[in-house]
Amino acid sequence: MKKITYKEFIELDRKIEHPFSRIVFIGTINNSFGSGIAIKYDIGNGLAIFVRSFIPKQNLILTEESNIAGTSFIFNLGEELSFIYEDKKTFSLKNNSFLIGVLSNKFSADVFLEKDKQYNTLSIGLKEELFLKLNHPIKNINEFMKQVKENGYCIFQDGEIDINQIEIINTFKEDNSFKDLSKNFFLESKANELVHYTIEKVSKSLRTSNFLNYDKTRISSLERAKEIIIQEYNKNLSIKEIAYRSAINECYLKKDFKEYFGITVYEMLQKQRLQIAKQLLENDGSVKEIALKVGYKHTGNFSKLFQNHFGISPSKYKKQFI
Repeated sequence: MKKITYKEFIELDRKIEHPFSRIVFIGTINNSFGSGIAIKYDIGNGLAIFVRSFIPKQNLILTEESNIAGTSFIFNLGEELSFIYEDKKTFSLKNNSFLIGVLSNKFSADVFLEKDKQYNTLSIGLKEELFLKLNHPIKNINEFMKQVKENGYCIFQDGEIDINQIEIINTFKEDNSFKDLSKNFFLESKANELVHYTIEKVSKSLRTSNFLNYDKTRISSLERAKEIIIQEYNKNLSIKEIAYRSAINECYLKKDFKEYFGITVYEMLQKQRLQIAKQLLENDGSVKEIALKVGYKHTGNFSKLFQNHFGISPSKYKKQFI
């Protein structure tokens, strides 16, 4: 089986330099090895986007290397990817799955590629300093960083891609978007959104696993509290009432809810109200009517919260659908 480097595998067709250190590298697969595309968009702020879609003509071993310490978010939408690392350990990333790998500046791994298989991945790379600033929702990050120093890498987390991640990933399917600066800004925002969402998803998963030692009744009470909030978001719910109906002490509810779900009771209530309001604004009804419908008595307060959460006022958002 032939072993090749990334530079041998990809032929650079075009380099586009945008303002403020934004650079797009558009390449195609070397014809002797296969067919497809490989795009790298270096945003210039410690974050880069990689899109690959190709079919090998022969069985290959592709050596992936990095001389920059950082973190790679890999979302696999094609055939299963098999990695073998320098310490001889292996990892398989299945279709519709993602991984977060933390890498040293001397990282190297071999990827096995099978003839006539379709490989589709979206990867987002973050420099180490940026990742460490963003990881505040994740506890015990230093334990993972120790593994990186010892082994050169660490598979921080892996899991299935959910519907929210798919929705964001779909915005990267049009490769022409990388050639247009105005569209680049949109892709940058989506890359940031995907990273943020995935970190929150992982941190919740880690919190949930930490709760496995909790009494099952206590976990059930927290899930019941969430259910009340999601279903009765438009009511004037108090901590006391939610705690009573969930059969949990008020103090435990406030403390455990935050630890288990990553947000407070009121933050979840507000998030649910605003998400429902956003959906309602796409249909009939005034801003005032919708504010009342989701539980806000004062339209001004609702508008301020909506603006802070979505970056647009409810009235301007509604105008898009008129």
